[in-house]
Amino acid sequence: MVNAIAGVNFDQLHDVIEEKLRTQFPVFKLVQFYRDEEERKAPSTQELPALLLELTSFDVDIDGDAGTEQLPLIARFEARIIDTFNQRRAKINVRKLAAAVALYIFQNKHFTGLGCYGVGGSSLEDISEDAFFPELDRFEVWRVDFSTHIVVGENVWAESGETPTPVFSYAPEIGAAHEDKYQELLFNQEVP
Repeated sequence: MVNAIAGVNFDQLHDVIEEKLRTQFPVFKLVQFYRDEEERKAPSTQELPALLLELTSFDVDIDGDAGTEQLPLIARFEARIIDTFNQRRAKINVRKLAAAVALYIFQNKHFTGLGCYGVGGSSLEDISEDAFFPELDRFEVWRVDFSTHIVVGENVWAESGETPTPVFSYAPEIGAAHEDKYQELLFNQEVP
């Protein structure tokens, strides 16, 4: 199969999502996947508004099996938009940012980039207030849930080896006994 899809590279997928959201939304002072354990405490006011990202689960995508022996998955992501209580109109601002992130995902549908293969379309799942993180109880927090279709593993149909070079000869000097009589076929070459 020509142009067989390679499995996803998780490092590149995370980098592409983070970079595209950072570029699209310069208003966020912090855009980051998986904060380190000491950083999991609430962001500082200098880091707000913040967009914190996580890949939270995988679902098997039964309908996505293309016969390549790759595992088709639906990767479920959460994007948390965090802003402070202490600004005027903070409740409206955090909702506007959540809606803007959701609109971007809805309109673009693909997080692909250079060398980021095995990634299909994205779907918007939910946009809601998020009150489940005790460390963030003094902040306005909204969550945008989205999913992305991916494939994991090597494609059994990926091409390997060399592309054969076309050759020719004239009868009766054809066949294995006359291998030395064959010439490479070059395109735009006049045949005698």
